[in-house]
Amino acid sequence: MSYNLAFWAGGDDLDPGSVYTRLNDEQHVDSVDMVDRDRVLRVFAEDLPGWTWDGQFLRPPGSDPEGTPAYEVSIGEQLVEFIGYKFRGEHANEIIGAMHSLGYRLYDPQILERFA
Repeated sequence: MSYNLAFWAGGDDLDPGSVYTRLNDEQHVDSVDMVDRDRVLRVFAEDLPGWTWDGQFLRPPGSDPEGTPAYEVSIGEQLVEFIGYKFRGEHANEIIGAMHSLGYRLYDPQILERFA
């Protein structure tokens, strides 16, 4: 089972479902901040100790390097999205905390809700 976690900063006055759809379609949304890829990668190293990043997958400590749990990461111009395989709540919480430290808010497309 996979689970998606989507993050962006800004656009707080917009409908999050519409924003997510537009960002997924690679459409620019004016009031959403641009993603600083270097800051995102730095937070992986600094806020997720023991996790490994291979340029596509982020893996928590103890994961099989070729298996799961793993989080496929897409870093776009305005959206950062994680697709978790063998999703675990504690891992998601670590990712959410790391992204929140950058000012990115979570949007959960499974339940259509954006969190503070």
